[in-house]
Amino acid sequence: MDIHKPKPWHSFREFLKEYLIIVIGVLTALGAEGVVEKFHEARLSAEAREAVRGEIAADLGWMQVNQQQTRCMDRRLEELSAILAAAREGQPHPVAQWVGRPLNQPVSTKRWTAASQAGRAALFGSEEQGTYGTFYFVIDGFVTHQDREQQAWATLRTLESAKTLSPQMVWGLSEALQRARIENYGVKRSTDRALASAKTLGITPIAAPHKAADVAVLPICVPIDADRATALRMIANPTGEP
Repeated sequence: MDIHKPKPWHSFREFLKEYLIIVIGVLTALGAEGVVEKFHEARLSAEAREAVRGEIAADLGWMQVNQQQTRCMDRRLEELSAILAAAREGQPHPVAQWVGRPLNQPVSTKRWTAASQAGRAALFGSEEQGTYGTFYFVIDGFVTHQDREQQAWATLRTLESAKTLSPQMVWGLSEALQRARIENYGVKRSTDRALASAKTLGITPIAAPHKAADVAVLPICVPIDADRATALRMIANPTGEP
């Protein structure tokens, strides 16, 4: 293999020529690398955006399913409030054969969490990041309100078939009723805020199939005077009801 020794420069012009060739070569390589990196980041950003927006659309669909049980829940809260008010005054009151429960909706934040942890969310513009962050902050609140709501309704269900209520029971159930009201309000407010944030992002909810709830009738919508056997037939949940 022949080894060629570098030729000595005979003039400043030759040195400048060699220097410019090296500089232009380096700048060209760096520029090409930057273009490739930009394309790579744009692809990652687009993939992350598509995944996050799809997750938001699905979450909104489930939150709209939750709105279907709102009227039934408001009515049940009033019915239970009337029973407790009568019991508090020592007056006769109807017996609640079925109290029911609201269904939790399976909203998710996994795609946003994955995009954030992988650094892909940082590729979005600051305003876009802020809007997504606001939406998922609201979603976290929605999940928290749903979980607390279930706890309140678990206590309220002790009213089922209770013909007499002690003062201690009335006090405890009244407290649970107020917690259920507050959490119900929180769920509604979170839903309204999520829909508003999604509108800003131009995201349309994906309709969640009603069958996904695995019930024929929402448990909270079963009449309060239905006995348990009748309620279970109406709900028709393959896994039963707690």
